[in-house]
Amino acid sequence: MDSHPPDPDPPKPPAPAERRREVEAARPRLARWRVPRPRRSDALSDTTARLIKLLLILVPSGWAVGYLYPPINHDVGCLLEIAHRWVNGERLYVDIIDVNLPLVFALHAIPELLSRATPFLGWTAMTWLTICFFVAIAASFFASRRLVHVVPSLAHPLTEAVVPPTLLFLFIVLPNENFGQREHLLMIAMAPYVLLASARAEGADGRLSRLFIWSVAISAGVVLAQKPHFMLIPLAVEAYVLAHRGIRPMLRDPVPWLIGGITVAHLAYIVLLTPNYLRFVLPIMLDSYAVMGGTSWRQVLLGASVLPTLLALLTLGALAIFLSRTVAARVIVAYGVGAALAAAAQAKGWPYHVMPAHGSAILLASVTLSQMVDRYLPLSREAHRRPVAAIGATFLILLYFQAALSMTPFHKQRDFQDSPTGVLLHVVERNAPNRKVLVLSPGIYPHYPMINYAHARMAMRFQTMWVLQGIYADCEEFATLYTAPEDMQDAERFLYESVSEDFDREKPDLLIVDRVPGIPRCQGREFAYLEYFQRNPRFAEAFERYQHLMDVERYSIYKRR
Repeated sequence: MDSHPPDPDPPKPPAPAERRREVEAARPRLARWRVPRPRRSDALSDTTARLIKLLLILVPSGWAVGYLYPPINHDVGCLLEIAHRWVNGERLYVDIIDVNLPLVFALHAIPELLSRATPFLGWTAMTWLTICFFVAIAASFFASRRLVHVVPSLAHPLTEAVVPPTLLFLFIVLPNENFGQREHLLMIAMAPYVLLASARAEGADGRLSRLFIWSVAISAGVVLAQKPHFMLIPLAVEAYVLAHRGIRPMLRDPVPWLIGGITVAHLAYIVLLTPNYLRFVLPIMLDSYAVMGGTSWRQVLLGASVLPTLLALLTLGALAIFLSRTVAARVIVAYGVGAALAAAAQAKGWPYHVMPAHGSAILLASVTLSQMVDRYLPLSREAHRRPVAAIGATFLILLYFQAALSMTPFHKQRDFQDSPTGVLLHVVERNAPNRKVLVLSPGIYPHYPMINYAHARMAMRFQTMWVLQGIYADCEEFATLYTAPEDMQDAERFLYESVSEDFDREKPDLLIVDRVPGIPRCQGREFAYLEYFQRNPRFAEAFERYQHLMDVERYSIYKRR
């Protein structure tokens, strides 16, 4: 017989059993807060996804059509006119003086030659240049899309969906009025080069054919050789690839050797076939063009365009490198830093100089965003494929919206007839029967692209008065407004004599003089180009055969009697 009475408090169950009962009791309440799993009905239909992807192709393609309408970029117009004169037999750096390297004019001679080879189409060199850029964009896009699927660190569903349409945005929408610039071509060629560098760094280049690798490398080498500043980009990219792979694989890698070989070949061409560039143009450029604008590379590097771009690259790069840990992001950061340094090295701060660096920041943002979603959202790879089209479209819509806010698309095309270029074009077409004009102006716009559309010819060796801008950039104390001919340095004397000689020999129909000289006032007086050159007896005698025709905005126009 049990002598112990029963315990009024029953023993507590073990802790695990108690925890299980609590979980079971709470399960109905938690269900209403639980995030539901994606169901088949939540996914985009295949048709909707395809339509979104098609839209991301059609929008930039339709945007591109706008570039077929005038005007082309003024710098592009100037380079096309020089290439036109070169193809006609005039000598670079002798009959035509410009600071650009021969390869720049060789590339711009391609649309000129295509125009001459297809007279039955009636397409001008300006139209052919735009079409050539369309071809380059298409080739770069398809090569880059292939590489996105090859690079291991980019093998994520959202990354594969977002990067290609982002590249189309960079190639077509971002340039806007700078479409056709050398930096625009650089950005187009660098996309497959940077992605190929990522594949090389990760050892995935074995999945690509030799023809493909060589094509990407040669294209990059030709475009990079246009400006010496551009070589900072492959130096930065190849330095990272070297650090990641080591020296032995790099010695067997054809890409850096091809790029370096093209650069050396271009330098040899300059030394052997256009020695006047080194003997004559380069010294003038260092004395005048380099100081024009009054900015240094440090000011540009720390200015309103380059510094924010570098900060964005470093911030996005830190997220991509330390959180998603991708090699491709590191290569893009190296490319962006090289592009930003190249922009600063040109010491001008012009918007198109910074365009490749801006493009690298946007490309890095697309890679960072997509890989963060792919890496950290608790979804399977197959589940990630459901929203990629919508997420990609949302990201691209933001890019297009920001582009439209920062600069009204095609405003120059809409206002072309009433623009300074359009007005001057009308004046030249009515008053220059021989289509010869001489323009004394510090800038390229608006007489370029007016000269292109009028099929006119600049009646002198120079395109602008950039030499005088550099020489008279500062007004020293007690300095005279104009240097006496006997006291001129070689560069100024050459400009002073050659412009007067060309004016007398070419006998242009119109003389167009800019009343805004782009030169600081000195001793309380304004620099006047007409007054400056009329000190030369040959110019003054030739000018006697001209009479004032009209004033158009800041320009005084004189017509030959």
